[in-house]
Amino acid sequence: MSTHEGMHPVGDAPHWSESYYFNFYDPKAQVGMFTRMGWRPGSGWADALHVVYLPGSRVAFTYGRRDIAGDLRQYDGDLNVGNLALRCIVPHERWLLNYKGEAQDIADGEILLQRSKLRPDGWFTPAQLDMSLEFECLSPPHFIIKDNLGHFEQSGRVSGTVKLGNEEWSVEGLGVRDKSWGPRDWSMGQGTDDNSSEGSTAPSPHVHWFSVNFGPELALGGSALRQKDGSWLTIGSWLLRQDKKIELNDLRVETRYKAGTILQESVVMTATTAEGEDIRITGEMVNMCPTKVPSPGGAIFINEGLARYQWGDKTGYGISEQWHLVSAT
Repeated sequence: MSTHEGMHPVGDAPHWSESYYFNFYDPKAQVGMFTRMGWRPGSGWADALHVVYLPGSRVAFTYGRRDIAGDLRQYDGDLNVGNLALRCIVPHERWLLNYKGEAQDIADGEILLQRSKLRPDGWFTPAQLDMSLEFECLSPPHFIIKDNLGHFEQSGRVSGTVKLGNEEWSVEGLGVRDKSWGPRDWSMGQGTDDNSSEGSTAPSPHVHWFSVNFGPELALGGSALRQKDGSWLTIGSWLLRQDKKIELNDLRVETRYKAGTILQESVVMTATTAEGEDIRITGEMVNMCPTKVPSPGGAIFINEGLARYQWGDKTGYGISEQWHLVSAT
């Protein structure tokens, strides 16, 4: 698919990944979401991580897997993993996001930072989650393509319903989607982390990723990777202002952490646009959902913070994501 919405040829890359990601937040309903569906032909499976942010610290957490073959192009039009289904109606314009199945209703998502065996009995309640959403793209895709690696992001408007057990919310909010393809190294970033164990008191992330919508005509997104010398490399960061896309450079993120944890409480982000405008945005976490990716000798915690952002007199919402490599000892 020339739009890059469909699957790409895998070739000989052993760690190839093709992924679809969506998020949104409705501040009136206090309900949001992020979902990532990843296809890893070298491992022989696809997985779907789908989380719904609920009022307070509550989250509905789901995860599913599916066995797959090596040629991903056969799955165009069949983006179904576990109980999550993604459907492209018009490339780069309209998607449908549906989930129907079991979920873990968790009173405080921060408990996911703990090892499973240390969590108390009853740390979640089994529940039925039914979600039907439409993602309407508000901007053209912001592409980054180099050789066989590719990525794009788009801002959008989301509407629909979310039902968990006997509770139901009608939602309408703004969000960001992205798509990535190519060899994927979860260690991303070349710095050496100082986190000596899960829940370390010395937070040292190696990836920052963020998205924020201040309205249908003003949105930002991007990431920074920590290098071996401790500096940060800005990757694909962008500002959308009234349909005009502007590159962001020199992204820096200062973080305040919850005492004794690697969970961010607030951030200060600074950057400079390609036109020379200095930007300073502050963010306070509204909710938090740590997720975990196994890594040799430990794990990578990807802490997905739902954030309320402030840029001058403008208030917006989005995701503040940080990656922390922690050892098993």
